[in-house]
Amino acid sequence: MPLLIVVVLVVGASHFYFLQEQFAGTWTMYAGLGLPYLVFSLIAAREMWEEGVLAERLAPRWGDVGLGGLMGLSLVGASWVVREAVLPADAIERVWVMRIMTQVGDAQVIQSSIAFTLAVLVIAMLEELTWRGLVMTQLERLVGMRRAWLATALLYAVAILPAMWATRVEPLGLNPFLPAAALGCGLVWSFAAARLGRLAPVLISHAVFTYFSGVVFRLPGT
Repeated sequence: MPLLIVVVLVVGASHFYFLQEQFAGTWTMYAGLGLPYLVFSLIAAREMWEEGVLAERLAPRWGDVGLGGLMGLSLVGASWVVREAVLPADAIERVWVMRIMTQVGDAQVIQSSIAFTLAVLVIAMLEELTWRGLVMTQLERLVGMRRAWLATALLYAVAILPAMWATRVEPLGLNPFLPAAALGCGLVWSFAAARLGRLAPVLISHAVFTYFSGVVFRLPGT
């Protein structure tokens, strides 16, 4: 339980601080978000190694790329449908989405840079290793998998809540975009990881979703 609290607090603090506009699109932001996830991912990998399940849970199998890619692109499509239904084209609240896109950085710069592209993909995978590889495993020991996958998704969204303050837009106020996305996607990724018993497809899905939603398929003008 103490480790779970540490993960939630550290992830929350990193999102609160490094998602401020002054760090938008910078290596400082990517490092500030990625390093905590790297540490937690190493802890997850060590635990899987000690339990003898590292290769079983992380080694890709035939079809994992297709399954992960399909899952990720489906989430991109679903997020577009939900966004258009909740925030029509003339809704002023769409500036919340634009604020997040600004934080990610210039799409052309990212797509033309191998380093930035790798940063986006690797951080997404480290994030998945932390939540579905470390947190969900810890929760499974406490409450069983039937509740652990749901609790993991909820904790994931709770940890992202401080991003509402970091990415707020005045006069609209707090930005609910990232916690809502974390909850929706987190439910899918947690359920998939629980059903599959492996992480490779989910890691791929998270990377695909992050890259295509944050870099490729953006709102016009972002």
